[in-house]
Amino acid sequence: MKKNNNGKVSLNKLYILIAIELIIILFIKIEFEGYLNSESLNVVFPEKSQLIIFESKINEEFKNKKHVNLNEIESNLPFGKKWIINRYNHNEINVGSSLDPNFILETIITTTSVINSQKPSTKLRLHFSVVENFKPRDMIKIYSLRNKLREDVEFNFYDASRVEKELDSISYKGPGLAAKLLLPQLLDDTVKRLIIIDNGDVLVLRDLKIMYNWNMENYIYMGAPDPDAGTFGKILNKTMSFFINVGNYLIDVDKVKKKNMYKLFLKYKSVYPPPFAEQQMINDINNGEIGYLPVEFGLVPPYNNDKLLHKRKNKKAFYDCYNYTIISNTSDFIPKTYYEFLHGAFNPIIVHSYNGKWVKGKGMNIYRKLCQYFIELSGMKKEICKNRPGYCKKI
Repeated sequence: MKKNNNGKVSLNKLYILIAIELIIILFIKIEFEGYLNSESLNVVFPEKSQLIIFESKINEEFKNKKHVNLNEIESNLPFGKKWIINRYNHNEINVGSSLDPNFILETIITTTSVINSQKPSTKLRLHFSVVENFKPRDMIKIYSLRNKLREDVEFNFYDASRVEKELDSISYKGPGLAAKLLLPQLLDDTVKRLIIIDNGDVLVLRDLKIMYNWNMENYIYMGAPDPDAGTFGKILNKTMSFFINVGNYLIDVDKVKKKNMYKLFLKYKSVYPPPFAEQQMINDINNGEIGYLPVEFGLVPPYNNDKLLHKRKNKKAFYDCYNYTIISNTSDFIPKTYYEFLHGAFNPIIVHSYNGKWVKGKGMNIYRKLCQYFIELSGMKKEICKNRPGYCKKI
């Protein structure tokens, strides 16, 4: 009797296909179970079935409307917490940031500091512009801070994926940074102002209501002064006597929409190279409409590490690089000397450690300890320390 080699080959192929399918199913099951068993997600809904329904509703809303309010989605579920919308509250502040799926842990640290530092009377609305196929489970992970810290905080997510192609050249860090340039124009008309906050190297230490309600006069953007004040702008071809750091800044949303700032960013995206193209464009395009806030709203630490403070007494602090002749002529609340800047460093409202990033194991220890406090408060210390060990470094 002849053996049917073709039959053997076909049967072997079938076995291989079945084995591959079983491996795929097992992998998906392990990944999904790990997601469902995540401590941060279980805080939102202990029951897996509820979490799956929540994720499905978020996905549907985000896909159809390019925006989702997680509080509202949960409120419409029979087992979810109710959410009462209270617009036009004089105590309301709107805070925004942008990110991709690789920057969730950094965002959680900074967002924890934002939520924790606000007074009970301050009504906080958070707005995140997201890119690179940001998934509902990623949103829920950030949203879990509501249950851990404060239930009256509002969480909104916006699809900013268009920047992936349109502004791909302005940053080495990917489209997550560029997404905040689009965010103000994605907001509904109930949002008149927005505070933009960088993630990961920024901590908010006190209530932001004073910053949010600052007299903006005719300015479109306001922020703490940056060392680049006094440099020449390539777009408007004049010296920029006002130059703000855009790690955190205040926006007049109505003016941004009227001027269609995103269209201008697209027009001038090639004028400045990364990594500071975003900051250069904001200051240059709006020269004459840029205003200063007190340095406490975005103060960089005096030194990038403790050694410079303790072992080299004659080493000047970071503030020595500011052009005081330029920035001190603008308002009476801006420091006029190096020593006035040092005085402001004692009690910042927002600290922006771009001169010594905690995620890289750098920075002054006093701010690192504050960062570690917020990591503990987030309830995700184990995950953050495992995946971003620089934050948890002991000095």
